[in-house]
Amino acid sequence: MFYRCKILNVNFPSSVSLGTFVKHLPFSKPKTSFPPQRLNFKSLTTTTTCVTRSSSYFETLNSRQKDQIHLYVDALLQWNQKMNLTAVNEVNEVMERHIEDSLAIIPPIQNSYISSCNNSFDNLRIVDVGSGAGLPGLVLAVACPGWEVTLVESMNKRCLFLEHAVSLIGLSNVQVVRERAEVLFQYSFYGFSNDLRLKIIVKGLEFECITQLYAFGALSMGQKLGQDSNFRERFDVAVARAVAEMKVLAEYCLPLVRVGGLFVAAKGHNPQDEVKSAERATKLMGASVLQLCSVESHSPHGQRTAIICFKNRPTPRKYPRDPGGS
Repeated sequence: MFYRCKILNVNFPSSVSLGTFVKHLPFSKPKTSFPPQRLNFKSLTTTTTCVTRSSSYFETLNSRQKDQIHLYVDALLQWNQKMNLTAVNEVNEVMERHIEDSLAIIPPIQNSYISSCNNSFDNLRIVDVGSGAGLPGLVLAVACPGWEVTLVESMNKRCLFLEHAVSLIGLSNVQVVRERAEVLFQYSFYGFSNDLRLKIIVKGLEFECITQLYAFGALSMGQKLGQDSNFRERFDVAVARAVAEMKVLAEYCLPLVRVGGLFVAAKGHNPQDEVKSAERATKLMGASVLQLCSVESHSPHGQRTAIICFKNRPTPRKYPRDPGGS
């Protein structure tokens, strides 16, 4: 059974009170919202090779998915006024540099997964490490509703935004995990009870949070995400979008990928040196670089590269290591 994780009892930095944080959150009611609903995913007919694409993947989405993306973009820009989610502050820029960039990695994943893993592409378990504002993971969840997507993010405020966005656009296939990839503060779920509605009023301003009370077995404090049996080698594909160097990403992401799965790192237009320096780390984690796929991008450099690694054997148990460990 797949459950969606809700952030509850979030710890805030001691220097910032809860009231101060809530006071500075953007509040607006969307013109429309969608109830949770799982759409039937059909494999897209767009064919692609490892070269720059000239067409927009966004145009292949259905009307509901496009509306969900627009709701997400609106929420992203609203919340960005109060917290640092993105350096981009115009709708068109977000669509071009974030949404299209995120969608552009779907064809390389599709082609590599079908050719190398010999499995169905329709129902994958995806983990987005260092998701930030939900890029690319949340966008992938919209485009491919048959996928179960886990967003791993370390910052409380960003996790609150992710939960808000997931609820706003009606996604039932997304789980948010609040922690770094190398450290886990996460519940082991066995069931859940009814929704809990929390309302906080600060100086006449209402902040409403709807969450769920989960029954849980054990709270694993400080355990490495890649070492936890609920996450280790459980995912078909791990994705990361320029959150760290390739050799660091390999150690944090590949332990989460099952044998026979893929790790996809979205990098800049010329990552060859970075890939070469990460060869040893990638091999240690039980994988090898399968291919480098150039994809269209509206970033300043004009294109990005999807580095696709295939995992062919289990990751040694000692990885990932503690931060700063040897």
